[in-house]
Amino acid sequence: MDVRDEAAVLGTLQTWAESNENIRGMVLTSSRVIPGSTIDFLSDYDIELYVSDLTPFADNDDWLAFLGTIMVRWPYLPRSTMNPDWITRLVLFQDGVRVDFQITDNRAVPSNAYSNGRKILIDKDQLFTSLEEPTYTDYLVKRPTPQQYEELVYEFWWDAIYVPKYLYRGELPFAKYMLDHTLRHLFLHPMIEWYIGTITDWNANPGVWGRRFKYYLEKEHWWQLESTYAGAGLEENWAAFFAMLDLFSSLAKEVGRYLGVEYPSMLSEDVTQYCLWIRGQ
Repeated sequence: MDVRDEAAVLGTLQTWAESNENIRGMVLTSSRVIPGSTIDFLSDYDIELYVSDLTPFADNDDWLAFLGTIMVRWPYLPRSTMNPDWITRLVLFQDGVRVDFQITDNRAVPSNAYSNGRKILIDKDQLFTSLEEPTYTDYLVKRPTPQQYEELVYEFWWDAIYVPKYLYRGELPFAKYMLDHTLRHLFLHPMIEWYIGTITDWNANPGVWGRRFKYYLEKEHWWQLESTYAGAGLEENWAAFFAMLDLFSSLAKEVGRYLGVEYPSMLSEDVTQYCLWIRGQ
């Protein structure tokens, strides 16, 4: 598969937009404009289009033919997925190029609209002349309040009791849901992000779903995180579960110490012993 390079893709986009009167502005955003981002052949192009008439984009995807043959797209039909003023078209083409379009006919662009970086590709109506300089801080880890920290810790230890319950019963789907969705994504990942914040003076962007954790965590913590992943075997899921409890407790103690909040050691010990008791039945 011969994937077009950035110059070719952006050149095609600009040529199309220049010759299309409906397109009034076009902006490249996200990783391709953030300094220090890792870009490879799998990196998509995040494009925001400002148009006079949204109808051609809302009716069908015929307008995408200029970029090539479509392999797959999302959503299946054009629609808004976040902001009701915008239509979303995420498109993977047959040659491996992916372009994520957000399209709007609202051409009132706030001055802080692109605080996390942008590259103006087309501006026929001077829509972007008042933009502020990017700060690149939108996706940095935010320091939690003591209340946010305490709520996350206590709720983690409540939800932890579900995993051994369903592992003991051999009900793997529910156990995996609690381990890999609830405990991991709702509790462990935020705690890892906060820990990374404490060691980087809150100047880190770990990425969506922890995609950059490996670049920030010390090797020991990364190896611990790796040990929390398991396949379908019940025994390996028991091991992954207790590894997760250990890692969460270790990081939460560090974050609590940084915030000046006492970590509930007795709670974590009691729940861990309860889970070990279920494991031994």
